[in-house]
Amino acid sequence: MMLWAAPLMLFALNKAPNFLTGKIANDERVVFFPTAATQINETHWNIPIHGWIFEPEIDSVKRKALIKALGKMFQLKDTETKSILRQRLMPFAVDNQSLQYVRITIVKSGQQLIHRLPRSAKDGHFFGNLTMPIEVEDLQDGKLHYKAIDSERYFPGRVHIIPPTGVSIISDIDDTVKITNYLNKKEFYKNTFIRDFKAVPGMKDVFLKCRSQYDNCAFHFVSASPYQLFEELSSFFEAEGFPLATYHLKRIRVKDKTLLQLFADPFEYKIGQIERILHKYPQRKFILIGDSGEKDPEVYVELCKRYPEQIEKIWIRNVNDADASRMDGVDEAKWRYFSTGSDLMKEIKR
Repeated sequence: MMLWAAPLMLFALNKAPNFLTGKIANDERVVFFPTAATQINETHWNIPIHGWIFEPEIDSVKRKALIKALGKMFQLKDTETKSILRQRLMPFAVDNQSLQYVRITIVKSGQQLIHRLPRSAKDGHFFGNLTMPIEVEDLQDGKLHYKAIDSERYFPGRVHIIPPTGVSIISDIDDTVKITNYLNKKEFYKNTFIRDFKAVPGMKDVFLKCRSQYDNCAFHFVSASPYQLFEELSSFFEAEGFPLATYHLKRIRVKDKTLLQLFADPFEYKIGQIERILHKYPQRKFILIGDSGEKDPEVYVELCKRYPEQIEKIWIRNVNDADASRMDGVDEAKWRYFSTGSDLMKEIKR
């Protein structure tokens, strides 16, 4: 027994202060990803928490080398473009903090509740599930807000309190609501890493009209983009005026084989992500929005076959003159191709 004492003590000290106390070090950051709650009974809800703890490694040699390589590839010269590249690449070159735990505080009925979440995985991600009663006065615009403690800095998070019935919008991101040009790989990388993000014209209005027309409308972004882009994406959509949404992205770690998931066929990945949402809310109706650049038509057709009662509409942005045959198997009244958001405005009705 004593033989294990010294190694365990060294391990704990190496992870200090977090391993023993939960304190977030000054050189660490915590990012929380928006999640969706489900109602268990008349009073209680299941509250999922998902976050990421890491050390930014601002002066990382690896990050500098990556920036230099991409700068040469795209012949970057102006300072502003290089600044965007540095900002976008930073989350890919962080030091993920494993086996650490984070404590959060939630204000309910005027009282501060503290919860300790399970320890983080190798990629720094951590998950927790809380069960608690929810009152209207606990919410802000239908969201339950919380924050990390054990740090003087502010690390906030939110959970969307989604009623069992209503309409949910499940949307892809790239080339669906944000211009990416995935089919042109050079343009894809430029639009992802060195250019200001641009929204597909009219899509904000589509989302806002859905929110105003449909009862208990909720929004979920399901994308093959990695969580490393979450902060940039969420800041962009909020600045553009899109309704707040939950995010369901890919977990990757640059240091291991999970990086290859970025280039994997998105079919099974998206099926799995969307099915989990459908299973959580069996009484809700769903509108699926995607684009024809990758596998969204095939994914949505398959899901419509499996869940015909839940999926009411499928809207596909046609970016490559896709043939209607890609939607074979779905009732013509349920789907349509579109180019910009204005094409969909007449489709949105109670």
